[in-house]
Formats: sequence, structure tokens, C-alpha cells
Amino acid sequence: MRKFFKNIILFSILLFVAEKGVYYFLNQAPKNEYDKRLENIVNNDMDYELIILGSSRGANNVVACQLENQTGLKSYNLSYKGSNVIFHDFILETYLKFNKNPQIILLFLDHKFTFVEESTLTFRYDRLFPLSKYDYINDVLIEKKKKNVLSKFFALSRVNRADFNMKKRSSRLNNTITRCGSILNLKPNHKELVYNSEKTEYAQNLEEADRLNSFLNIQEQCKKNNIELIFVFSPNYHTFNTSFYERFKSLVQPENLIVVYDTLNLNYKKREYYFDSSHLLKNGAEMFTSELSDFLEKTNNY
Repeated sequence: MRKFFKNIILFSILLFVAEKGVYYFLNQAPKNEYDKRLENIVNNDMDYELIILGSSRGANNVVACQLENQTGLKSYNLSYKGSNVIFHDFILETYLKFNKNPQIILLFLDHKFTFVEESTLTFRYDRLFPLSKYDYINDVLIEKKKKNVLSKFFALSRVNRADFNMKKRSSRLNNTITRCGSILNLKPNHKELVYNSEKTEYAQNLEEADRLNSFLNIQEQCKKNNIELIFVFSPNYHTFNTSFYERFKSLVQPENLIVVYDTLNLNYKKREYYFDSSHLLKNGAEMFTSELSDFLEKTNNY
């Protein structure tokens, strides 16, 4: 019996030491990340009048600092490359939980990929894992079944393998976050790019319920918090998909606005403004931002 209690005590001591050691890595993990935006949201470090949400289309295709200069609205871009509408819903919910409500939300659409499965658009768990020291983030990971309930009590259950890598993360050229959150493409993709004029039918039968629910929840959150929600279709290097657009409009609540890039503007058919078929270069983003600023000024009298 004495040996049993001795083993229990020894195990407890080892567990205590391990917990303390792991807690160091949990605290250090956020410091090694170059993208601090989500941590700033959780820490109540955001106070903006206009927030931009979306995937890489939102990140690349609008210059938040320019939007702020032209409209006078303090603006910030919280778009994440490779993120889906479920993640956009999460970012909005988190922002509203910890920060003062913005006046306007611009939600950039992924056109026909908004409501359907697309391998390049996911819930960006990689942005949450380095922040698992925060109870709120850990609870989300538990809800999403990426952590177990033991992580509520033990640091050992919160830590991730990547947390033990003490090297500072750095951004690549086309992943550099500007002071207003936008991530601008500075150099073109070297792949050949040809304007696609083919018209395609949107496959509504492929839509997924969780994406539709998140899209509707974004609208409900904005309505509940008296936030003006504006859906944005940024330029593509191919014909605008009117089939998806008609389906999209049927899901939009009447109080929300929609802005579609000027499809008659011939500049949007010029290769020199595009990184690839879905993303603008910096000069194209500046051109579209001016168009978006004009829309906001005319609509809201700013």
C-alpha cells in the first residue's frame, strides 16, 4: 500500500512539472505567430467602424487603408485566405463578443463556391490552435471536436505539436499583412491567364446546410446588433455567374445590400490587374477599392 501511495505522489509530481512546462509553450505559441489578428480580436484590441470579412478575395481584392482614407470610416480587413463562410461567421461572432460593434460589415463572396464544398476553402483551425491558451478559443476547439473536454483542466490536453516549435513564423511576399489587415498581391502569378467567357449553370443541389446556416447567421448577427451588412462580389477574370447570383439573392434578407463590381468596366478584363483568375494585384485592388468607396459614399452619405 505504501508503494502505491508513493507511486501516486510521484505521478502527481511528474504531472505537475509537465503541466508547468507545457504551459510555457502554450503562452509562447501566440508570440511566434506573424498573424496577430484573431488574438487581437479576443483581447478586445479592435475598434473599427468598418470590418471586411471573406477569404482571399476579401484579403487580396480590397485595400482597407485606402477605403478608410476615401470614406473616413476607420476600416480593418479580417479576411483570411482559404477560409469558408463558416469561418467568416465565427470571426464575426468572436469580434462582436469581445469588441465594440462596427457600423458596417463588408462580406466578400466566393461566388459559386460560397455554399458548396471546395477543398481550398475551409475552417481555418490553424489560426485557432496557436491560441488554445485562451479559454474561449479552447471551447470552440472542443465544440468542433478538435480538442477533448480534458483540455478545460489540463494544459497537456491543450498543447499542439506545432507549439513546441519556438521559431518565429514569417510571411511570404504575397502573405504580408498591411497595417489595415489587407494582404495584397504585389507580383503576378507566372501562370498563363486567359479570360474565360463561358457561362455556367450553378448547381444548387451541391449546397451544404452548414454553409447556408452560417450565411444566414451572419445576417442575423448583423440585424440583431444594428450593423449594416453589405455583400461584395469582387472582380473575376471570367464572366460573372448570373446563375449563382440569382440563387444568392434569394437568400439575402431585404435590409442588406449587394455590390457587384462594374462588369462593364473593360479594365476588369485586362490581365495586368490580376494575380490569377480570382484575385487582383495591388493595382487592381486599388481600382476596385475606389469603386467600392464610391458605392459606400453614395449609399450612406459618408
